[in-house]
Amino acid sequence: MTQFSLDLVSQLTEIHNAGVRRGKPDLVGDAVVELISRLTSGGVAGKFDDIREVQAKRYWDLGVGRELGFSSFEAYLASIPQLPTAFNVDNTEFPIRVLVETRIGLKRLCEIGNIAFEGNDETFIAYDERYSEFKQPTWIRIQDGRKNRNRSVKDCRKNFAKYERGLTALRGVCAYLQHAEVVSEWTKDGAHVMDLSGSVLSEIRGFAAFLGVDEGRAKLYWHWLDFARSKYGSASSREC
Repeated sequence: MTQFSLDLVSQLTEIHNAGVRRGKPDLVGDAVVELISRLTSGGVAGKFDDIREVQAKRYWDLGVGRELGFSSFEAYLASIPQLPTAFNVDNTEFPIRVLVETRIGLKRLCEIGNIAFEGNDETFIAYDERYSEFKQPTWIRIQDGRKNRNRSVKDCRKNFAKYERGLTALRGVCAYLQHAEVVSEWTKDGAHVMDLSGSVLSEIRGFAAFLGVDEGRAKLYWHWLDFARSKYGSASSREC
């Protein structure tokens, strides 16, 4: 990773000024100014210690707040629910806490999160009414599916506990945006791909969603739910 330093800023300043003198476009365009404004509004990402602020800031830095019309991070944060009290206690079965942001849709969330997705907001539907998507931002606790590798989506769904639900495509995307380690490059040893059994292909219900990483970029796609694969495992959340 390139080290960002004062020397680098100085070089950029020189390049910018030289370009302006030669009549070239402004190096610091509106997009850069908007990015700086968004990243510095409410503080730099990672500064907060409170998980609610940390995860809200992650969405803010991606541009979710702007998409929703919020003018500041504080205004966006006010729309995020408080963390349920029970989520402050460790849970070894569902150890990962995720803020699910539902309000801009799956397709747009993938776009701003740099997740490859060939579909749209109608590509996937809920497996049944238990998997209907949240209407507002909601906190969930999940496991990322590593314990279910080499088991088919169909088998996992059938054997989930009564309080357990497979993740939907949207919830899986949110889990990745907040915790990138939930999936890993599929070509490497120990690779992991999350099956998202709560969402099925609208045109062919025998295909379920999955999220993996291919050549360094996350990808949301679908595959046949009857086959077990050594690198794939169904992620799930605990229903209260």
